[in-house]
Amino acid sequence: MSHDDGEDDDFSDFEEDELDSLYQKNINKTVTETITRTALPVQRDLFNNVLPGQQAVYEEIQRDVSFGRTHHDFNNELLKEYIYPTNFEIREYQFDIVKKALLENLLCAIPTGMGKTFIASTVMLNFFRWTKIGKVIFMAPTRPLVAQQIKACLGVSGIPSDQTAILLDKTRRNRETIWQEKRVFFTTPQVVENDLKRGVLDPKNIVCLVVDEAHRATGSYAYTNVVQFINRFNTSYRILALTATPGSTLENVQEVVNNLNISTIELRTEESPDIKKYMKRREREKINIPLLPEIEDIIEQLGIAVMPVLKQAVELGIYEECEPTRINAFVAMQQSQKIILNPNIPEGIKWRNFFILQLLNHFGQMLKRIKIYGIRSFYKYFRNKYAEFTTKYNMGKSTNKIAASFYYHPILKTMMDQCEKYVADPQFMGHGKLEQIREELTTFFTYSNPTSRIIIFTELRESALEIVQCADAMNDPNIRPHIFIGQARGKEGFDEVEFTRKNKKKGRKKSDRQLRKEEQEKMEEEQRLQKEKEKIARSSRRTASSEEAQINGMTQKQQKDIIKRFKAGEFNVLVCTSIGEEGLDIGEVDCIICYDTTSSPIKNIQRMGRTGRKRDGHIILLFSSNESYKFDQAMADYSNLQNTISQDYIDYKESDRIIPKEIKPECVKKFMAIDEADQSVNNMEDTDDVILYATQRMMGKKTKATKKVSKKAAKPAQKQFFMPDNVETGIISAGNLVNKYVGDGSGSLTLVKKEVPKKPKGKRTMLDRIEDFSSSDESDTFAGGKDKSGLSKPAIKKIKQPIVKREEEPTVKTEQPKSVSEVPPSKNSTAFNEQKQTHPVRTNTVPREDALVKSEPTIGVQQLLKKAPKASNKPSNQHGILTAEEQAYFKAHYDPSSIVSIDLIPNFGQCTKTSKVPHSAATSRIVNIFSDLHENKPSTIIDMNRTICIAKSMQNRRNSPNSSIISSPSTNDEAPKLSQSSTNSKNISQEQLLDDILGSDSDF
Repeated sequence: MSHDDGEDDDFSDFEEDELDSLYQKNINKTVTETITRTALPVQRDLFNNVLPGQQAVYEEIQRDVSFGRTHHDFNNELLKEYIYPTNFEIREYQFDIVKKALLENLLCAIPTGMGKTFIASTVMLNFFRWTKIGKVIFMAPTRPLVAQQIKACLGVSGIPSDQTAILLDKTRRNRETIWQEKRVFFTTPQVVENDLKRGVLDPKNIVCLVVDEAHRATGSYAYTNVVQFINRFNTSYRILALTATPGSTLENVQEVVNNLNISTIELRTEESPDIKKYMKRREREKINIPLLPEIEDIIEQLGIAVMPVLKQAVELGIYEECEPTRINAFVAMQQSQKIILNPNIPEGIKWRNFFILQLLNHFGQMLKRIKIYGIRSFYKYFRNKYAEFTTKYNMGKSTNKIAASFYYHPILKTMMDQCEKYVADPQFMGHGKLEQIREELTTFFTYSNPTSRIIIFTELRESALEIVQCADAMNDPNIRPHIFIGQARGKEGFDEVEFTRKNKKKGRKKSDRQLRKEEQEKMEEEQRLQKEKEKIARSSRRTASSEEAQINGMTQKQQKDIIKRFKAGEFNVLVCTSIGEEGLDIGEVDCIICYDTTSSPIKNIQRMGRTGRKRDGHIILLFSSNESYKFDQAMADYSNLQNTISQDYIDYKESDRIIPKEIKPECVKKFMAIDEADQSVNNMEDTDDVILYATQRMMGKKTKATKKVSKKAAKPAQKQFFMPDNVETGIISAGNLVNKYVGDGSGSLTLVKKEVPKKPKGKRTMLDRIEDFSSSDESDTFAGGKDKSGLSKPAIKKIKQPIVKREEEPTVKTEQPKSVSEVPPSKNSTAFNEQKQTHPVRTNTVPREDALVKSEPTIGVQQLLKKAPKASNKPSNQHGILTAEEQAYFKAHYDPSSIVSIDLIPNFGQCTKTSKVPHSAATSRIVNIFSDLHENKPSTIIDMNRTICIAKSMQNRRNSPNSSIISSPSTNDEAPKLSQSSTNSKNISQEQLLDDILGSDSDF
């Protein structure tokens, strides 16, 4: 840490009125804890002592939260009413939720398509009207959801478009200006989190925060981070959370409530009386699909092969006894994790059990794929695992005999031959669900509207491609399917050729290396040609784009193109993975087919919510194996969860009312006049068009003119760091961050109060800056009680110059030189009793172990005082730096002769600090030396360095029995005078000793 030496530096402390002006009560939340302790019955011994391990007192903590007046500036004339737009029909549940959401933090959980965006836009409109500069922010996890809310706010609520802004990941330019000038923002949580951390967005200005898809606010998701960051600076803002399903369990719901500071939950279901009349009819049809005989035959062969491994697992107690067809991959994975985390199991046994459970886990995955998705999906997975293990085992890279007993079982060879025949037949459908899908597609498009569309949901990519190929093989012009998946590339299977080439024995000769290089190039060329050949073959089929997407994934541009073509009717069957469940504006769908089901009620509800929004919808659920039980159990659990939430089992958080308690706004139902330009946004179907329009309105449609005029790029705004109110700022030394205690000898400790005197305003000297810098060290050095004589005892905690007590040494006698306090000052000098003498910026100290050794007198002090008069044996109480009592005290407790140190060059004034009294002659001599050093005079600097060199050399030679010491080195151009030690009888000339010292290894 350093201080600038400029004269315009302001070191003065804040005055009280300045602190009051800086302190703004943005954190208006007060928490009062009341602890009630109740004695509990406990067991005691014969001595009436409580037996260990028992709780004697029960504590009940009650927290009362209160909020003060908000820091936001209101339009007081508008607080008496809130506007409810009547552009659409008035629905009772929407009206009630809006009324509550204006006064407390609320979680709105209503079915998909029931108008959550309208509720959010109405709340945002009123907070925009009520406040003068408050920021209203809408956050959604995806761009389509952001665009959807823009349409609701601009096209329904009537929020002025010139006050709105859309901030997405790519809009980095002019971000600071946009946050300052606009008031309503549509963005993603990641953008808000980054701008809060960068200091671009002031959290104290936020008055309303809308969170879409609020069930994601768990763990360390961006929603949670944003709310936690704002709470540090601002507790007076409204949170409105929107979701169709608040969570799958009560614990998940409670976590969302805690992370978003929710005060109440407004929950509605499809069976709620006030919402049922507005919902479109959704016909749900469940179809159980039996397994094909071919599938049952394969499962039986797999069970025979895995039976020995299963028996071994049951005997070891690591898996429950069951039929091979009921092995569960998830249970096996949980058991393997428990074994790995158990430190009491020996390593050999641990890994043996792990390999057994790993094989059972793979076997469970095989059963899941063949039972739910069919033979093709199963065989692709099995073939990959089989090739990986057998290749490694044959090359000696694996010695897992447990897995070898399964994969090398003779019956699996027969099973693999059968699967090869099934997969090679293009007309073979590997599961009964595929045949059912063909029937449903034919029936639906025969009797439905030609503009109708259908979505098929499945979890696996290879299953989605198989469904597309199955539907396309019908050769029906009314059925036009396409795949819709995420951006990630498809997982490539185990490459047996590549693994073998890399792990075979390699020669070290140059010819061997050249041969491997040629083989590598040849193999890469063959792979490239094979991929081109496959790509040409795919391009000749109608499902070419779907097959290409399954391999390489779909970029955002491709996803937008597919959705646009699906809405236009070019494709009328969209086969989606989980990407289509939420976050995308796919459009109106008349029928939903769930090829598989999940145990998550959120996923099931999101899938079924894709239909029945504007017109009646049809839902077809295809079940095989135990899927029907899983679906019914998941939906029953969610129904019980809804009942639990309605019975107040949730611990809600208190929230600020924001508007004054005496004001009760009345509802004004009003038709909002929408600008013609904003009205056009309702007709936009493409997400990019909505975002482009909002961006142009945000910039005032002056982006082109601005580009022509502004030739030079604008200077970036200075980075800001927002701090909570009423906190200390600046650099604080570590010594001031901890409490300091002083012992009184009896074992008790006394807290030392920190008193920092206010510095006078005006020009400050170097000594004042040093005192500011070392205030913590000073408080540590001298912070103690008083001795019998009334003198202040220093409680030395940490000092730069080690000081040790004088020890008597009977064998060696040394002559103690006069101390500084023995020099008689001038009559005009005043007593200098301040004990602030430590300046920890630049010090030269001897090692600690040297400081503990009996040392010689202080070097350099008498030479600094050479021209001063000799001190008397009895120092006067009226003159000198220290009084007689202080001199006696320091002689009894300290021995400065063990120290060799020259400290920081202080900038003393020519007079004392308190009055215009000249210094004594001795003090003036010291002041002149330091003044010369401060002005960088070469002669004085060289002489002082010589002094340091000689003194350190003496200190290093002190332990030597034949060492010589220097009693009084000179501080000017004169040669230093050398004297012999009382313990050394040899006579050494001054020049010889000085040359020896200056030629030694020192810092000179």
